[in-house]
Amino acid sequence: MNNYNNYLTKKAAELIRENFSEKGITNLLVIKVGKKCKRKLGHIKAIKNCEYGSLIEINPMLFDLDVPEFVLDYVIMHELTHYFQGFGSNHEKKFKYPHKGKIVEKELTKKGWKEIQEKSDKWLKENWAKILIKNNLDPTIKRKRRKIFLYKNFFR
Repeated sequence: MNNYNNYLTKKAAELIRENFSEKGITNLLVIKVGKKCKRKLGHIKAIKNCEYGSLIEINPMLFDLDVPEFVLDYVIMHELTHYFQGFGSNHEKKFKYPHKGKIVEKELTKKGWKEIQEKSDKWLKENWAKILIKNNLDPTIKRKRRKIFLYKNFFR
């Protein structure tokens, strides 16, 4: 796992230098392997509070040899865009919601990532179910949402 975390750190630093050089890392930024998840490829969150640091976690299934590197690159870029837009970081929050109006996609298009985004989306649509099966996760079973049961007649 340490090798993957080291790789992610180097990859994130490279992507920041190439794509966000005009912006600075303003708090501790950690990127590491997270948990396996069917639908979430990566996410960012604050460590304790945004002033202290930010944590980006990447789905370990993206390291499967069948997953092209451009997919991993795109997921990291997506999360870094959130970081620089002020989500899960101490940067000034530019928008109220992290995905409303496709703000991440628009930002990445400006940075020349539109083609990689489209390729990644296409690859994931066509192949992610195979990766899930390979990792013993059934792509057809959806997680049951927790429901709050209201017992209307409970106290009668």
